[in-house]
Amino acid sequence: MYKEVEESYTLSMKILNVLILDDDQTQLELMKVMFDKIEYPPCRPVFTSTLTGFSAQFRSFPFDLVITDYFMPDTSGSDVLILVKKERPDCEVIVLTSGTTTPEAINLMKQGAYDFIIKPISFDVLLNRINKIFELKNLIQENDALLKAMGSKEIPFSDQIIFRSSKMKEAINIAARAAHTDANILIRGESGTGKELFARGIHFSSLRKNKPFITVNIAALPETLIESELFGHVKGAFTGAESDHTGLFEKAHEGTIFIDEAGDIPLSVQTMLLRIIQFGELQKIGSGITKRVDIRIIAATNKNLEALIKEKLFREDLFYRLNVIPLYIPPLRDRREDIPPLIEHYITKLCSKHGKEKAVLTDEASLLLMNYAYPGNIREMENIIEYAIALSRGNVITRKELPAILQNEDPLEPNNSHVTDSSYAESMTHFEIQLLTDALEKASGNQSAAARALGISERKLRSRMDILGLKNTFR
Repeated sequence: MYKEVEESYTLSMKILNVLILDDDQTQLELMKVMFDKIEYPPCRPVFTSTLTGFSAQFRSFPFDLVITDYFMPDTSGSDVLILVKKERPDCEVIVLTSGTTTPEAINLMKQGAYDFIIKPISFDVLLNRINKIFELKNLIQENDALLKAMGSKEIPFSDQIIFRSSKMKEAINIAARAAHTDANILIRGESGTGKELFARGIHFSSLRKNKPFITVNIAALPETLIESELFGHVKGAFTGAESDHTGLFEKAHEGTIFIDEAGDIPLSVQTMLLRIIQFGELQKIGSGITKRVDIRIIAATNKNLEALIKEKLFREDLFYRLNVIPLYIPPLRDRREDIPPLIEHYITKLCSKHGKEKAVLTDEASLLLMNYAYPGNIREMENIIEYAIALSRGNVITRKELPAILQNEDPLEPNNSHVTDSSYAESMTHFEIQLLTDALEKASGNQSAAARALGISERKLRSRMDILGLKNTFR
């Protein structure tokens, strides 16, 4: 975590302001019931059934999210989307539809929709999208504030991360030395270990610190839009390409691009990425003009790329181009010395976020937090502490305020039930197989519907099915 600058900017947005438009009163009442059930993230929903009412509300308040029906008598979800993006591009839009074709869905995404949800609406699906948008808004807000803070104060890389362990010291030393080079870096580590934090620290400690730092999460992009988002396109390159579009690589010129979930890059895109690395050139989709770009690439993954290479899912030559400087971030369970200062940090941060007096842990609660294995790493720790702080009535956190996953732990014994890499991987694989199987069964084998229910792209679902051996089970 960033130590010196974090007090100089707002840590998190307090509430997600949502404007819902639907001409069907029954549907509006259903949405009201669903929003009443949402305890977290905190939402302020406003409901309207007419375009006139929507326009008045939208122009009178800075909403973070618009949820609109697709088919309405006086307008359409597509028209609402265009209006929102024209007047307030940073407002996210979710379109509700009773059924849509693939070209219509792709067109909505190209016009700037965050996502679309097919009716009847599931509460779990709605909550999943709300959570993701809340996290996205927090990330954008913190990134913008952090960039402003760092613009006025240069911070040594070693002072940006809270640690005591020798393993983290080794990782930080490698990152600090790598920051002063232009070599590509491949950051590896489990989900939640802080790979993006390292990437940002490397960029802002480098000679490129005053140039763009662009982040792209491959797994979050629809497969049909990946090439366009990364490399850009020219007007008329494909149906719906009504104007030129600048890709993320071009936007990162002279700076750094951070490619998260690099193991999910499609093979067709890997070939284009390799050309950029080898020759420093990119070509927009539909254009015959080659453009020079100067980019430093930092990629990150929690996948076994060597295994993907053997399965012909990842190019070996691209792997070596990205893996010039390998950097491994150890999981929290392998650096337990870092747990006490991190707990202290998050208690201070999250009490401030929720406007509470700094909390104190009872001895039992403290031991439970110290000895927990944290399979979700630092991200899970932050969630656990925020849960406890949000539910605590005073400033004392006892065992009762901790999440259910910790209730059955022995506070005097470290949780070693899944400390080894092999047993942890086996447990997570079993869990993922069950999760995907349940979703596919509920969707009667429809992969598109299952992917939507899981909140992931269909491409990622197919990739995980291949790796987990589910391809022949659900066709």
